[in-house]
Amino acid sequence: MTIELNQIDSFSQYSSLKDFPMIKNDKQNIFRDSVTNNLYNISFMDSLYKAGNSPFQMLSSVAKGDSMIWLIKFINKEELSIKSQWLNKKFPLIDFIDLNNNKISTNELTGKILIINCWNITCGPCIKELPYLNALKDSLHKNNFVFLGITDNDSASIRKFFKSDKLKKFLNNQNPSFNFRIIPNQKVLLNNVLGLKGYPTTFIVDKNGLIIHIIEGVNLDDQKNPKIYSEIMEILIRLE
Repeated sequence: MTIELNQIDSFSQYSSLKDFPMIKNDKQNIFRDSVTNNLYNISFMDSLYKAGNSPFQMLSSVAKGDSMIWLIKFINKEELSIKSQWLNKKFPLIDFIDLNNNKISTNELTGKILIINCWNITCGPCIKELPYLNALKDSLHKNNFVFLGITDNDSASIRKFFKSDKLKKFLNNQNPSFNFRIIPNQKVLLNNVLGLKGYPTTFIVDKNGLIIHIIEGVNLDDQKNPKIYSEIMEILIRLE
C-alpha cells in the first residue's frame, strides 16, 4: 500500500518523518528515488518533509542487514488531488457488504445525500477525525442522509482495532467507535477505481449521485482539532 507523506497542510500527519510508525529508528534508513535511483539519508528527507515544499510518496521498503531501504517517488502537488478527476462526477456506487455482514444495495443509496469517509486503521489523522464524524452523524437525523466509512482493512482487523488499548488511549475513550456504516475490504474501489492519493478522503455526494465536494486529508483549526464537522456542515447548508 502506498504511504502518503506529502506535506500539503491538510495532509500533514506527523511533526517529523522520524515519528512515522514504520520508520525504523534502530536501523539506518536509506531512501532511493524510484526514477533517478539517487540515495538520500533520513535527515535530508526529514528536512523536505518538514519544509513541505518537496512532497513524496514512500512506495515500498525492504530490510537489509542493519539498514531499511525505502523506495520513494517525488510528486508534483498537482498529482496529490483527485478533485479534478471526480468533482461533479457520479460516485461509482456498488452493492456493499458492511462490517455486520449486511448488504447495502445501490437502490438504498439512490436519492440520498451520502457522506463517504475513506479511512484506514493505520492512519492517525483518520482516527483523530472519528469523534467529529460521529458527532456529525448524531447531528443529522434526517432520513435522506447516509454515512459510509469505506476502508481496505478486513473485518477481523477492524474489530480487533476498536478493542485495542492503543486506540482507547489515543482517543481517551474506553469505548471507541465509528458510527458510520463501515464497509471493509474495499481495496479495489479505493485504489483502482477512485485512485485515492491518501487517507482520509471524504466525499459528499448529492441526491443525484454527483460528487459535490471532496475533503482530502485533515484540516485543523487553531486548537489543532479536525475541522471535518464544520467543513461538512457548511457544504450541507448550501444544499438546503
